[in-house]
Amino acid sequence: TPYKYGGNSLNGIDCSAFTQSVYKNSWLLDLNRSARDQYQQGIVVDDRTELKFGDLVFFNTRRRVKPGHVGIYIGDNLFAHASSKLGVTISSLEHDYYNKRYMGARRIDEQ
Repeated sequence: TPYKYGGNSLNGIDCSAFTQSVYKNSWLLDLNRSARDQYQQGIVVDDRTELKFGDLVFFNTRRRVKPGHVGIYIGDNLFAHASSKLGVTISSLEHDYYNKRYMGARRIDEQ
């Protein structure tokens, strides 16, 4: 699926719509629409070594909006997300770009 800012379909999707869709379709859980609002949901995961499959990971990628990007941790320091350049893809938290911009993570539970 290609990236489209504000998009929420297979024709084009942005990062927060991607995480929202995965959570709704996989776990029947509702996430807020924006990365900034999703950053307020769930339980803070303080330590990157404590990340678990399904945790939301957040990045400071925009000047005026923080966080500007969100993805879903899938294990082995990898996360799935909707990249503005690559569309839906998998990237490494260890990649310089994401490592420098990592803001934190949230664990969403059913309660």
